[in-house]
Amino acid sequence: MAARTGQSTNALSAAAQGGRLPPLEVALAYAEACDGDRAEWERRWRAARDELGTAPPPTRRPRWWAVAVIGAVTLGLAITGVLIVSPPQDKPPSPGHAKAARLFAPDDVFNRPHPHPHLAPDSAELVDDLLAPGKVQLYAGTAGFPVYRATSRTPTYRVTPREHLGSWGPDPFAGIRFPWDAAWKAPKREWTVVIAPDGRAMECWRIKVQAGRPSCEWGAVTDTRRASVVEKGQATGSGLSRLAGMVTRDDWKAGRIEHALSFGAPDNDGRHVFPAVASDGREQGRWHEGQFIWLDPAYDIDSDPTLKPYERMVAKALQDYGAFDVKNADRFGFMSEYGSKPPGDGDDTDVSLADIKFAKYLRVGTVPPAS
Repeated sequence: MAARTGQSTNALSAAAQGGRLPPLEVALAYAEACDGDRAEWERRWRAARDELGTAPPPTRRPRWWAVAVIGAVTLGLAITGVLIVSPPQDKPPSPGHAKAARLFAPDDVFNRPHPHPHLAPDSAELVDDLLAPGKVQLYAGTAGFPVYRATSRTPTYRVTPREHLGSWGPDPFAGIRFPWDAAWKAPKREWTVVIAPDGRAMECWRIKVQAGRPSCEWGAVTDTRRASVVEKGQATGSGLSRLAGMVTRDDWKAGRIEHALSFGAPDNDGRHVFPAVASDGREQGRWHEGQFIWLDPAYDIDSDPTLKPYERMVAKALQDYGAFDVKNADRFGFMSEYGSKPPGDGDDTDVSLADIKFAKYLRVGTVPPAS
């Protein structure tokens, strides 16, 4: 169980005793170990926390949350058997064993296949330019950015950007309450995203939490029920959401990525193409923000035995949905949700995608807006 969830055996053992409410991440690890619904078990955990806040000191008798969670885990163990104890490292998850995650509307550009992209005349040169800095990376584990999902019980705060107000535009958080739970951590990452119950995503740059109150140096607000273009502020140079193209923990659990990916290019110029609405590029390079890459169908993914499960998933997504250039970056790479672990790899930081034959099968071009 510890290997599957990333939690220590001591933490899991203490939680199983039921004498006290465990940390949220431990409770969710139990639930996720047998494919429980993360949002539902987070809601139950918070209800238990609220109950304990007014209840007498706990006895050694397990409370309802412990019985429920442990019962779910026991059922999961009975169903999956030895796979939970010793999962095969290179076997991909069974298709459909979890629901693949999709943010934004079904017709959003990141959720649509693009069977007929326009190939750029200098596609080969663009590929060489993109790969020149070194290996392709998948930013997973502690290299990703955290995404928190608030509930109606989550406290909210008024947030004003600490810097750039006026010089970068009007306050993106004006008139909006920013949800933040004291149990959440604020990792030292450039971006942290909180999705409110109404579907709006608060995209916070360089979050700080003092006395339980959050603040952002800058940020953006996006509606995850609608388009991936931000409504207020700016989270990427292209004007697209940080969430657009992110590989979620639910994607990894499902064994498939049913949306386009996003990446940064190290040589963007000041122009942009659809679906980007802006560009922060300053170089006189070949790339425009919004440009599209994909893997040529001639690359037979299924017949390549060298691919690890996460490499196969990324390659399949690049054939089915492609990826969009959304920002400037030092290195070509794809982003994954903070704390998520790609199947078939034990690393929790940058994961190499060198085994996918990008140099030979990667194509570059543009996609037209939907008619």
